[in-house]
Amino acid sequence: MSAEKNYYSALERLERDEPQVLPKGTLINNDTVALEGGRKRGSIKKQRYPELCTAIDDAAKRQQDKVLAVNVSNVHDGKRSAAGDKLLKDQYKSLKHDYRIALQQNISLVYEVFTLKKKIAALEQGGNVVNFSSL
Repeated sequence: MSAEKNYYSALERLERDEPQVLPKGTLINNDTVALEGGRKRGSIKKQRYPELCTAIDDAAKRQQDKVLAVNVSNVHDGKRSAAGDKLLKDQYKSLKHDYRIALQQNISLVYEVFTLKKKIAALEQGGNVVNFSSL
């Protein structure tokens, strides 16, 4: 398979958002098409592959338009759904509760470490503990 065919198949995979080499959601540009096609960055030059570069530019514009359309629809959907707001508030309350429990556990553990250090210091002062490094 020629390099140009690899590039076109890589471009198709990136447009479908089903890349084999790169992570999903990768932005389409000359370098990402080259990497997905199994080549190095910068291997796609406008002088060498002018038709491929225009196809990549068109695909990048379509991808950007699709992302903008999704973002705009998400904003409209977010304004319309009161149930989504209630769900987020419930999740927030749950996370806040979990945070407070974790904070109490952390304080309890700090207190326990403090008391154990006090007991160790008292035992070392009383002479009941032998320091093995001095033997």
